Amino acid sequence: MSQNPGQDALRHISRKVGVPPLGIFIASVDPSTTEIAADAGFDYAVIDAEHGPLDRLTVLGHVRAAEASGIIPLARILDCSDQTIQSMLDVGLKGVMVPKVESAEQAAQIVAATRYAPEGKRGMCPACHDGRYTMIDFTNRMRKRNLEALAIPIIETRKGVENIEAIVAVKGMNIVHFGPGDLSADMGLNLETDAHLLQEAWVHVRDVSRAAGKAVLVSANLGFEGADAHILPMELMILSTTLTKLAADVRAGLA
Repeated sequence: MSQNPGQDALRHISRKVGVPPLGIFIASVDPSTTEIAADAGFDYAVIDAEHGPLDRLTVLGHVRAAEASGIIPLARILDCSDQTIQSMLDVGLKGVMVPKVESAEQAAQIVAATRYAPEGKRGMCPACHDGRYTMIDFTNRMRKRNLEALAIPIIETRKGVENIEAIVAVKGMNIVHFGPGDLSADMGLNLETDAHLLQEAWVHVRDVSRAAGKAVLVSANLGFEGADAHILPMELMILSTTLTKLAADVRAGLA
Protein backbone atom coordinates (compact mmCIF):
# COMPACT_ATOMS: atom_id res chain seq x y z
CA MET A 1 0.00 0.00 0.00
CA SER A 2 1.25 3.49 -0.83
CA GLN A 3 2.73 5.59 1.95
CA ASN A 4 1.09 8.65 0.40
CA PRO A 5 -2.44 7.82 -0.75
CA GLY A 6 -3.16 11.52 -1.27
CA GLN A 7 -0.54 11.84 -3.99
CA ASP A 8 -1.78 8.61 -5.57
CA ALA A 9 -5.31 10.04 -5.66
CA LEU A 10 -4.10 13.29 -7.24
CA ARG A 11 -2.85 11.31 -10.20
CA HIS A 12 -6.45 10.31 -10.90
CA ILE A 13 -7.48 13.96 -11.42
CA SER A 14 -4.34 15.25 -13.15
CA ARG A 15 -3.67 15.31 -16.87
CA LYS A 16 -0.04 16.39 -16.48
CA VAL A 17 2.65 14.63 -14.47
CA GLY A 18 4.31 16.81 -11.82
CA VAL A 19 1.88 19.73 -12.13
CA PRO A 20 -0.67 20.43 -9.34
CA PRO A 21 -4.15 19.68 -10.71
CA LEU A 22 -6.41 22.62 -11.54
CA GLY A 23 -10.17 22.18 -11.80
CA ILE A 24 -13.31 24.21 -12.30
CA PHE A 25 -16.89 23.92 -11.09
CA ILE A 26 -19.43 23.44 -13.89
CA ALA A 27 -23.03 24.54 -13.30
CA SER A 28 -24.39 24.90 -16.83
CA VAL A 29 -26.74 22.24 -18.15
CA ASP A 30 -24.88 22.42 -21.48
CA PRO A 31 -22.02 19.85 -21.66
CA SER A 32 -20.23 22.14 -24.09
CA THR A 33 -18.89 23.93 -21.03
CA THR A 34 -17.06 20.77 -19.98
CA GLU A 35 -15.56 20.48 -23.45
CA ILE A 36 -14.44 24.12 -23.27
CA ALA A 37 -12.88 23.52 -19.84
CA ALA A 38 -10.94 20.58 -21.28
CA ASP A 39 -9.71 22.63 -24.25
CA ALA A 40 -8.73 25.43 -21.87
CA GLY A 41 -6.37 23.02 -20.10
CA PHE A 42 -8.17 22.23 -16.87
CA ASP A 43 -7.34 18.85 -15.38
CA TYR A 44 -10.74 18.06 -13.92
CA ALA A 45 -14.29 19.40 -13.92
CA VAL A 46 -16.57 19.23 -10.89
CA ILE A 47 -20.15 19.04 -12.13
CA ASP A 48 -22.14 20.99 -9.57
CA ALA A 49 -25.16 18.88 -8.72
CA GLU A 50 -25.41 20.54 -5.31
CA HIS A 51 -25.99 24.17 -6.28
CA GLY A 52 -26.47 23.85 -10.04
CA PRO A 53 -29.75 22.73 -11.69
CA LEU A 54 -28.31 19.42 -12.86
CA ASP A 55 -30.01 16.04 -12.68
CA ARG A 56 -28.46 12.63 -13.46
CA LEU A 57 -29.27 12.83 -17.18
CA THR A 58 -27.57 16.22 -17.42
CA VAL A 59 -24.57 14.94 -15.47
CA LEU A 60 -24.33 12.01 -17.89
CA GLY A 61 -24.03 14.48 -20.77
CA HIS A 62 -21.14 16.18 -19.01
CA VAL A 63 -19.48 12.83 -18.32
CA ARG A 64 -19.64 11.90 -22.00
CA ALA A 65 -18.23 15.29 -22.94
CA ALA A 66 -15.42 14.81 -20.42
CA GLU A 67 -14.60 11.34 -21.73
CA ALA A 68 -14.49 12.62 -25.30
CA SER A 69 -12.26 15.59 -24.47
CA GLY A 70 -9.90 14.10 -21.89
CA ILE A 71 -10.90 15.96 -18.73
CA ILE A 72 -11.63 14.10 -15.46
CA PRO A 73 -15.33 14.31 -14.40
CA LEU A 74 -16.21 14.60 -10.71
CA ALA A 75 -19.37 15.97 -9.11
CA ARG A 76 -20.30 17.97 -6.06
CA ILE A 77 -23.44 16.17 -4.91
CA LEU A 78 -26.40 17.20 -2.82
CA ASP A 79 -26.08 14.79 0.11
CA CYS A 80 -24.12 11.84 1.44
CA SER A 81 -26.76 9.14 1.05
CA ASP A 82 -25.71 5.79 -0.40
CA GLN A 83 -28.37 6.16 -3.09
CA THR A 84 -27.17 9.57 -4.27
CA ILE A 85 -23.54 8.46 -4.39
CA GLN A 86 -24.34 5.25 -6.26
CA SER A 87 -26.58 6.98 -8.79
CA MET A 88 -23.89 9.55 -9.59
CA LEU A 89 -21.11 7.00 -9.95
CA ASP A 90 -23.32 4.86 -12.19
CA VAL A 91 -23.41 7.65 -14.81
CA GLY A 92 -19.62 7.48 -15.01
CA LEU A 93 -18.20 10.04 -12.61
CA LYS A 94 -14.72 9.29 -11.29
CA GLY A 95 -15.57 10.55 -7.82
CA VAL A 96 -17.86 12.64 -5.67
CA MET A 97 -17.40 15.69 -3.47
CA VAL A 98 -19.71 15.45 -0.48
CA PRO A 99 -20.80 18.61 1.39
CA LYS A 100 -20.56 19.25 5.13
CA VAL A 101 -18.69 16.14 6.22
CA GLU A 102 -18.21 16.43 9.99
CA SER A 103 -17.20 13.05 11.38
CA ALA A 104 -15.22 9.87 10.78
CA GLU A 105 -18.49 7.94 10.75
CA GLN A 106 -19.80 10.05 7.87
CA ALA A 107 -16.49 9.71 6.06
CA ALA A 108 -16.48 5.92 6.39
CA GLN A 109 -20.06 5.68 5.13
CA ILE A 110 -19.19 7.80 2.08
CA VAL A 111 -16.15 5.70 1.23
CA ALA A 112 -18.19 2.49 1.56
CA ALA A 113 -20.83 3.89 -0.80
CA THR A 114 -18.19 4.39 -3.50
CA ARG A 115 -16.87 0.82 -3.31
CA TYR A 116 -18.34 -2.45 -4.50
CA ALA A 117 -18.39 -5.42 -2.11
CA PRO A 118 -16.44 -6.69 -0.30
CA GLU A 119 -14.67 -3.33 0.19
CA GLY A 120 -17.94 -1.39 0.35
CA LYS A 121 -21.66 -1.47 -0.33
CA ARG A 122 -22.11 0.20 -3.72
CA GLY A 123 -24.98 -1.38 -5.61
CA MET A 124 -23.85 -3.66 -8.42
CA CYS A 125 -25.36 -2.98 -11.87
CA PRO A 126 -23.65 -3.28 -15.26
CA ALA A 127 -26.69 -1.81 -17.06
CA CYS A 128 -25.47 1.77 -16.83
CA HIS A 129 -22.87 4.02 -18.44
CA ASP A 130 -20.20 3.18 -15.85
CA GLY A 131 -21.01 -0.53 -16.21
CA ARG A 132 -20.67 -0.36 -20.02
CA TYR A 133 -24.02 -2.18 -20.32
CA THR A 134 -22.45 -5.64 -20.17
CA MET A 135 -21.43 -8.35 -17.72
CA ILE A 136 -18.32 -9.08 -19.79
CA ASP A 137 -15.29 -8.45 -17.57
CA PHE A 138 -17.53 -6.68 -15.04
CA THR A 139 -15.79 -8.29 -12.05
CA ASN A 140 -12.46 -6.84 -13.10
CA ARG A 141 -14.05 -3.46 -13.79
CA MET A 142 -15.59 -3.42 -10.32
CA ARG A 143 -12.18 -4.14 -8.84
CA LYS A 144 -10.69 -1.29 -10.87
CA ARG A 145 -13.44 1.13 -9.79
CA ASN A 146 -12.76 0.27 -6.15
CA LEU A 147 -9.15 1.32 -6.62
CA GLU A 148 -9.92 4.54 -8.47
CA ALA A 149 -13.20 5.98 -7.12
CA LEU A 150 -12.64 9.21 -5.22
CA ALA A 151 -14.60 10.03 -2.07
CA ILE A 152 -13.83 13.68 -1.34
CA PRO A 153 -15.23 15.29 1.82
CA ILE A 154 -15.88 19.01 1.83
CA ILE A 155 -14.74 20.45 5.14
CA GLU A 156 -16.94 23.51 5.45
CA THR A 157 -18.20 23.63 9.04
CA ARG A 158 -16.54 24.28 12.37
CA LYS A 159 -17.32 20.74 13.44
CA GLY A 160 -15.66 19.37 10.31
CA VAL A 161 -12.53 21.41 11.03
CA GLU A 162 -12.50 20.22 14.64
CA ASN A 163 -12.81 16.57 13.56
CA ILE A 164 -10.42 16.66 10.62
CA GLU A 165 -7.90 14.32 12.26
CA ALA A 166 -10.51 11.57 12.58
CA ILE A 167 -11.89 12.23 9.08
CA VAL A 168 -8.55 11.90 7.28
CA ALA A 169 -7.76 8.76 9.27
CA VAL A 170 -10.51 6.96 7.32
CA LYS A 171 -9.01 4.61 4.74
CA GLY A 172 -10.05 5.51 1.20
CA MET A 173 -10.66 9.21 1.89
CA ASN A 174 -7.50 10.52 0.25
CA ILE A 175 -8.34 14.04 -0.95
CA VAL A 176 -9.93 16.67 1.27
CA HIS A 177 -11.65 19.79 -0.08
CA PHE A 178 -11.52 22.87 2.16
CA GLY A 179 -14.73 24.84 1.56
CA PRO A 180 -14.34 28.47 2.65
CA GLY A 181 -17.80 29.63 1.57
CA ASP A 182 -20.04 27.64 3.89
CA LEU A 183 -17.34 27.62 6.56
CA SER A 184 -17.37 31.42 6.62
CA ALA A 185 -21.15 31.35 7.02
CA ASP A 186 -20.90 28.77 9.82
CA MET A 187 -18.37 30.99 11.58
CA GLY A 188 -20.47 34.14 11.10
CA LEU A 189 -17.98 35.71 8.69
CA ASN A 190 -18.24 37.48 5.35
CA LEU A 191 -16.16 35.59 2.79
CA GLU A 192 -15.55 38.70 0.69
CA THR A 193 -14.11 40.73 3.54
CA ASP A 194 -13.08 38.16 6.17
CA ALA A 195 -11.34 35.41 4.18
CA HIS A 196 -8.15 36.09 6.12
CA LEU A 197 -9.94 35.05 9.31
CA LEU A 198 -10.28 31.53 7.89
CA GLN A 199 -6.51 31.07 7.72
CA GLU A 200 -6.21 29.31 11.06
CA ALA A 201 -8.84 26.76 10.03
CA TRP A 202 -7.21 26.34 6.63
CA VAL A 203 -3.74 25.73 8.03
CA HIS A 204 -5.13 23.24 10.54
CA VAL A 205 -7.00 21.25 7.87
CA ARG A 206 -4.05 21.39 5.47
CA ASP A 207 -1.40 20.35 7.96
CA VAL A 208 -3.41 17.56 9.62
CA SER A 209 -4.38 16.15 6.22
CA ARG A 210 -0.79 16.28 4.98
CA ALA A 211 0.48 14.56 8.13
CA ALA A 212 -1.96 11.72 7.41
CA GLY A 213 -0.66 11.39 3.86
CA LYS A 214 -3.78 12.92 2.33
CA ALA A 215 -3.98 15.65 -0.33
CA VAL A 216 -5.77 18.98 0.11
CA LEU A 217 -7.80 20.82 -2.50
CA VAL A 218 -8.89 24.45 -2.14
CA SER A 219 -10.39 27.33 -4.12
CA ALA A 220 -7.78 29.25 -6.09
CA ASN A 221 -7.02 32.95 -5.68
CA LEU A 222 -8.43 33.32 -2.16
CA GLY A 223 -5.11 33.36 -0.33
CA PHE A 224 -5.09 29.77 0.92
CA GLU A 225 -1.52 28.72 0.27
CA GLY A 226 0.15 25.33 0.17
CA ALA A 227 -2.65 23.25 -1.37
CA ASP A 228 -2.00 20.16 -3.47
CA ALA A 229 -4.76 20.98 -5.96
CA HIS A 230 -6.89 24.02 -6.80
CA ILE A 231 -10.30 24.74 -8.24
CA LEU A 232 -11.91 27.81 -9.78
CA PRO A 233 -15.51 28.89 -9.09
CA MET A 234 -18.47 28.01 -11.30
CA GLU A 235 -17.93 28.77 -14.95
CA LEU A 236 -21.19 30.77 -14.95
CA MET A 237 -19.74 33.12 -12.32
CA ILE A 238 -16.61 33.54 -14.45
CA LEU A 239 -18.84 34.19 -17.47
CA SER A 240 -20.78 36.82 -15.51
CA THR A 241 -17.59 38.61 -14.47
CA THR A 242 -16.12 38.43 -17.98
CA LEU A 243 -19.24 39.68 -19.73
CA THR A 244 -19.74 42.49 -17.22
CA LYS A 245 -16.21 43.73 -17.82
CA LEU A 246 -16.50 43.24 -21.59
CA ALA A 247 -19.72 45.22 -21.76
CA ALA A 248 -18.20 48.06 -19.70
CA ASP A 249 -15.06 48.12 -21.88
CA VAL A 250 -17.07 48.17 -25.10
CA ARG A 251 -19.36 50.93 -23.83
CA ALA A 252 -16.33 52.94 -22.73
CA GLY A 253 -14.80 52.53 -26.17
CA LEU A 254 -18.00 53.67 -27.86
CA ALA A 255 -18.38 56.75 -25.68
